[in-house]
Amino acid sequence: MNNIFQSSEWERFKLCTGYQKSYWIDDILVLQKNLPFGYSMLYSPRVAERQRGRETERELSEQIKKIAKENNSIFYRLELDIAKNEPSHSATPPLRPFQKSFEEMQPEHTLTLDLTKSEEELLSQMKQKGRYNIKVAQKNEIKIHFGTGQDDIDDFYKLYEQTGKRHRITYRDKSYFEKLVEILSEKGYCRVYTAQKSISGKKIILSAMIVVYSGKTAIYMFGASNDEYKNMMAPYLLQWTAIQDSKAEKYINYDFFGIAPDDNPRHPWAGVTRFKRQFGGGLVQIEGSYDLILKPVAYQLFKIAEKIRR
Repeated sequence: MNNIFQSSEWERFKLCTGYQKSYWIDDILVLQKNLPFGYSMLYSPRVAERQRGRETERELSEQIKKIAKENNSIFYRLELDIAKNEPSHSATPPLRPFQKSFEEMQPEHTLTLDLTKSEEELLSQMKQKGRYNIKVAQKNEIKIHFGTGQDDIDDFYKLYEQTGKRHRITYRDKSYFEKLVEILSEKGYCRVYTAQKSISGKKIILSAMIVVYSGKTAIYMFGASNDEYKNMMAPYLLQWTAIQDSKAEKYINYDFFGIAPDDNPRHPWAGVTRFKRQFGGGLVQIEGSYDLILKPVAYQLFKIAEKIRR
C-alpha cells in the first residue's frame, strides 16, 4: 500500500461514510457523492505523483465525462498530493479544462518530520516549550496506550465530542470513526492513541488521537484533549510517543496533516497550528485540488451554496 487515500480500504471506508459509488480509472480511485436536486460530484482524493501524467489526465477527463453522464455530475475534483516545494516537482497544473478549485477537501498546508533523523535530532529541532511540555507530562506519570478496539474508539470519541462542543464547531458521528478504525486497522493502517492517568482511583483519558499509516508516512489525522487537565500537558507526550513508535517501525515521515496557511491567527486551525509547530518539522504545501467543470451553471450555484454553508 503506497497511498492510503488511493487504496481499496479507503474506498470501502468512504462508501460507508457518505459516498454512494466508486470507480477505478487505471489506478486512480474516483468517488461519487450525491448532491441536492438529483446532482452529484466526483472526487479523487490525494492522487500521488506516480499516478499523474499529462497523457493520464487526457484519458482521465474522457473517462470522467462518461461516468459523469451516468451520475448527472456537476464537476470532478482531482486532488493532487504533490509537494510544491519538492525539487522534482514541475509545478505544472493539470491540463485544460481543469481549473483550480475554489475550496479544498483536505489540508493544503502541513508540517512533516523527517523520521530518518535520530531522536536526539528530533528533540533538538523542537521548540523549547515543546520539549519542556513533554517532560512535564512525563513527570505527571501519564501512561500512553494504543489499540483499535471499541473501548479505544469510545475513549477517543468522548474527548473528540467534548472538544467539538467546547469550541462550537461541527464534528463527526462516532460511526465515522468506528468505520475508519474497523476498515483501516485490518491491515495495520490505523491506531487510536490515548494518554491516561489514574486520578482518585478512576481512569481519566487526558488526550487521544488517531494515527493513519500511508506508505512510509504516519499521519496524525484526528486529535482531542481534556481541557480540565490541560496543565498536565498530555497531548505533548502522546504526540511524542506516536512519533517514536513511527520511527521505530521504520516510517520515514510524520505528517501533522493540516496547519493554518501563513500561520494566520484568524484561521480556524490557528490554535492547533501553534501546538503542532512546537514539534518543529518542515512546511509542505501540496498542489491541491483542480476541478473539471461539467455543468457550469450548476457549478456556480454549488460554489455559492458552499461559501454560504462554510
